[in-house]
Amino acid sequence: MLTIREEQMEELAKVSLKRFEDSMVEHIKEFFPGYYEVMGEPTIREVVQYGVDRAEAYNFSTERNVCLYINLMFLLGSNFDEDLQLPWAASILAEESTTEPNARIDELVSASAEYLDEIAGVADQHIAKALVNIREVSIEDFSQSSTGNVDREIIALLQRIWPQKCGRLGDVILRRLIGHGVESMAQYNVTSDRGAAIYTGLTFMLGSGLDSDPQFPWAATVLNDESIQDQATRVDRLYKESMAFLEKWLAR
Repeated sequence: MLTIREEQMEELAKVSLKRFEDSMVEHIKEFFPGYYEVMGEPTIREVVQYGVDRAEAYNFSTERNVCLYINLMFLLGSNFDEDLQLPWAASILAEESTTEPNARIDELVSASAEYLDEIAGVADQHIAKALVNIREVSIEDFSQSSTGNVDREIIALLQRIWPQKCGRLGDVILRRLIGHGVESMAQYNVTSDRGAAIYTGLTFMLGSGLDSDPQFPWAATVLNDESIQDQATRVDRLYKESMAFLEKWLAR
């Protein structure tokens, strides 16, 4: 009788995972060509690997369900399941009454489609305008609050960038987002209003967990660069890298 040793099983699993990874890279190249072009294949592979682990945490194990989960990562941010801008996503994933994975992922995809239609527009016209608007706001010169109300000024900036998304999120979530930005930057010894504004703006555009999202390795590189001692320099570098990333999208 043929016996397959544990080591052989592990190798078979690796082969299967590599095959799925290769198929997902081709899938992204075909259906998300912009992401593939801007990020490049090595980054896409890292995102896929990250997505397999994230999906597994929610018992998504079939290729279909993992593929759908990774699709949503590209559309909503790799850490969308923990994003305070998307409480409905976390609620669906945590819903104990919907234990069947196919039903849960289908509900998540449906809710995401409704959300994206509202904030991006059915032809992505709102998000296209938002990408252009970023160039026009004065966030680069935002050094400190001129009114003493930092939250209000940051919200005003976000509304100028992407009013449709601001309308969907509402004031309460936007203020929580700002608080998250302040706390996140404090971990990197950045306490300036400008630092909070830029991190909040990036989270608003790209999703929460920016500093751990494999889609945006430039963010983690800048924030964790120990050679940068001055907080203003770190914020300037983060802003510069984010604008370079934006230009790649606009160049398309």
